[in-house]
Amino acid sequence: MAQTHFKRLDAEGKALHDNWDDIARHALLVGLLSVLVWGVCTALREAVHVALHLLFHGTASHGVTGLVTLLVVMGVGAAVRGVLLRRPSWSDATGDGIELALSNYHVTYEHAGDDPQPRYSLPTFGLAARKFAATLLTLGTGGSGGLEAPLVLISESVSSGFSRVLRVRSEYELRTYQLVGIAAAVATLLGAPFTAALFATEIAYGDRIIYRKLAWALWAGVIAFWLNTRLHGFVPLFTAPPHSPVYSVSEYGAAALVAVAVSMPVALGFGLAMSQLRLLVARIRPAWHAVVTMVVAGLVAILFTQVTDLPVSHVLGTGEETVHAVLNGDAVVAAWWVLALLLIGKVITTALTLGGGGSSGLLIPSMYLGGVAGALVASLVNLTGLAQLDPALFAVVGIGSSLVAVVGVPLAAIALVFEVFGKAYGPPAILACGVTYLVTLKFKIYKQQRVSPDPEADETGGEVVTQSAG
Repeated sequence: MAQTHFKRLDAEGKALHDNWDDIARHALLVGLLSVLVWGVCTALREAVHVALHLLFHGTASHGVTGLVTLLVVMGVGAAVRGVLLRRPSWSDATGDGIELALSNYHVTYEHAGDDPQPRYSLPTFGLAARKFAATLLTLGTGGSGGLEAPLVLISESVSSGFSRVLRVRSEYELRTYQLVGIAAAVATLLGAPFTAALFATEIAYGDRIIYRKLAWALWAGVIAFWLNTRLHGFVPLFTAPPHSPVYSVSEYGAAALVAVAVSMPVALGFGLAMSQLRLLVARIRPAWHAVVTMVVAGLVAILFTQVTDLPVSHVLGTGEETVHAVLNGDAVVAAWWVLALLLIGKVITTALTLGGGGSSGLLIPSMYLGGVAGALVASLVNLTGLAQLDPALFAVVGIGSSLVAVVGVPLAAIALVFEVFGKAYGPPAILACGVTYLVTLKFKIYKQQRVSPDPEADETGGEVVTQSAG
């Protein structure tokens, strides 16, 4: 008689044996939830884009009066947000939201005493509404950051509310809907369903993939992508000029250089700037945090525009316009010193926005910083005459590797390059993302991001049992 050790099936394992009725029900509910999340994400995205267009383009042609108007709008928006954030119930609407979303994902239910029925311990539609309003007040009035991270929390909260309405009692099923909501939100904003599904699973589970959940996340991402293209046509997140898939040794070497010498310092530098700024903000009366940081961010943007003669939108807002300009070799952002100022200005304004309790994300800013830093490396190398590198190529490499360094999602970063920029950009991006992941393996901004679990315990705490075998 030999002793064989095996794990008791957890919820994920049991799900592999679902009957067709359960699979059909889950497919229908995932589809409905994806449509709901897509609608919420689209509403916030359009509201922010319209508000920023009115703010930046409406003030650009009015000289000093326009700049003063910009500061007033940023200050008023911050003041309203500051008043709301004084309420205890609004404290969870600050920051980028991913840390709270991951915490909620991994602590889904609680048991009350001897009650055998689990009850929800998660905030649902109320948190989604507060985060929606805080994000609109932050980014819509000129704050610096991205929409993706706040929408991760919003979509997860909507998914929890959706589950509560349906009286879902299975922890496995609730977590599936939460993950599906995140994937649908990211697919809505990035227009890349495979990237969105990988991002959701990697951000939740760290360095392992649960394929059952990935399959549902793919389904949700495709639904959100279809709705985007059906109603708005296909609008790529970023565009880059065509590139040959054949690369020289120097280009591969420069890609590795971007990963080691750029992405890691950008991630660490951004984290350091955030921590130092929080110490400075802590010296200000809490009631004035939001107003002071937003007005200072506006002044930094005005100083930047006076030095470079570029619009303030290059260091405020979501920054997508700047990434487009860098990728396509726009002459106004081609000089190395302009790229350096873009890098510094964006770090400062994003750190100020988040340090003052703003609701904005790190996903797009990390891509912004990586893209600008990659183009800067290529420009500096070109100045030395040692090689002639394509700034657009290294902007793409920087976008992927910085996403790995800041958010820790290597597969999603590689998938983003393939889905958004095309397979020709794949080889150097793969190299850079792999190197970045190894270099930044112990560095995580999101402490709730999981790593591989103890092999002796399953996801739901099931113990190892022993069975005799003949």
